[in-house]
Amino acid sequence: MKWKNSSLDKLFNPGSIAVVGASDKPDKLGALTLLALQTYTGDVYPVNPRVKTIGNEKCFASLEDIGNQIDLAMIALGPQHILSTLTECANVGVKGAIIFSAGFKELGGIGEVHQQKVKEVADAGHIAVIGPNCLGAGNPNINLNATFFPHPTPMNGGSVAMVSQSGGVTGLMIYRAADSELGISKFASVGNRVNIDFHDMLRYLRDDPDTETICLFVEGTEYAREMTEELKKTTKSKPVIVFKVGKTPASREAALSHTGSLAGNTNLYSGAIRQSGATEVGGVREMIDTARLLTICKHRPTGRRVAIVTHTLGIALVAAQTLELNGIELPLPTEDVAKRIQSMLNMPVEIPIKNPVDLLAQGWANPTIFADAFELILNENQFDAVMIVFSPNYQDDIGGGVPIKEIVEASKKVPKPVISILASPDTRKPPGYDILEAAGIPFFSSPHRAAQALVNMLKLSK
Repeated sequence: MKWKNSSLDKLFNPGSIAVVGASDKPDKLGALTLLALQTYTGDVYPVNPRVKTIGNEKCFASLEDIGNQIDLAMIALGPQHILSTLTECANVGVKGAIIFSAGFKELGGIGEVHQQKVKEVADAGHIAVIGPNCLGAGNPNINLNATFFPHPTPMNGGSVAMVSQSGGVTGLMIYRAADSELGISKFASVGNRVNIDFHDMLRYLRDDPDTETICLFVEGTEYAREMTEELKKTTKSKPVIVFKVGKTPASREAALSHTGSLAGNTNLYSGAIRQSGATEVGGVREMIDTARLLTICKHRPTGRRVAIVTHTLGIALVAAQTLELNGIELPLPTEDVAKRIQSMLNMPVEIPIKNPVDLLAQGWANPTIFADAFELILNENQFDAVMIVFSPNYQDDIGGGVPIKEIVEASKKVPKPVISILASPDTRKPPGYDILEAAGIPFFSSPHRAAQALVNMLKLSK
């Protein structure tokens, strides 16, 4: 169905939107939909035959009465009105539609029959449908929030696309992205998937110039083979991160009643995800951490060998254990580099230099020691990525602080990913973290989260 990409482009980049079922009652779905569109700068047409005006805006009796081209119809009506409304959409040339209401495939029986009829009308009219039984979709790069949920936190535009069956998880992904200052290119809560399923979204996002990384929350799909094929094609040019649920008896049953999804065999899904070149994660936070690392890092690793440079061994050991438990190698520095670092430390007894590379208190008190040791390790051929672990100083004139300038300058000369773990409270980021991130060195306050994100990046390396 070659028309799907062009229809999805109208849905995500509309010049005009009709809200069918618009309402002047603030607790109604049609009122919340209009509220969510307040930041959108295109034309918005409320449609409701029982209302003349909503606020200062004229309300139209039907789509036909609008008289102008409509790119996206947001349908805030009960399931009994969907078929006739979508038929009207087809008649006036609407190419994208979002159906919020439940009462379709997830009910089984007559609900499945109803959804099939809706699909037939949508396919015949070349209408890309997000839903039914969904939160909606959006494009933060153009301030489009095509949902019935005015988000309580600003959505930053960016390059990470998010596709989820669950509306609630879509919101969770957006919140965690906002917490991590991660920019979003597109998001979609596909719900029951009338005619836009995961393979359709992958095909569209693969060609989307604004998207660099794709995140999927999957309950299940009847098109697993097609999804796998599109994953294989997509991961050749863009990383794909997948969080699959429905792995336990209760969650499999819930998925079926939630969005009518066949959760399927867990091992088959995991194998298909792995063989397609995507990476599977265990939660939304891990998904966002991985996407953020991929977005900030300017370089991709060529192997799976990591070095850790630190002055605080305990924190570094948390990262080291996470890496090794996931099959990542931590080889030793060369004998020459180890001796040079020992000389820098100038200890009265010989300190063995291993991996993690522990610079002791000297690495904290003297920024030159930390910077020089980091540069030596960064240039070692047996390391494909380097992590730095530091406890930043929040008091002036105590300790030497993180040698940010030197780390940035050294990393510019070597095409390897560098990740910083700066032990700090989430509510007070350490001085200089923004300089590191601007230079392509992502900052994490948690050693476990940083290491797990790096594991996922390394698994994606070809």
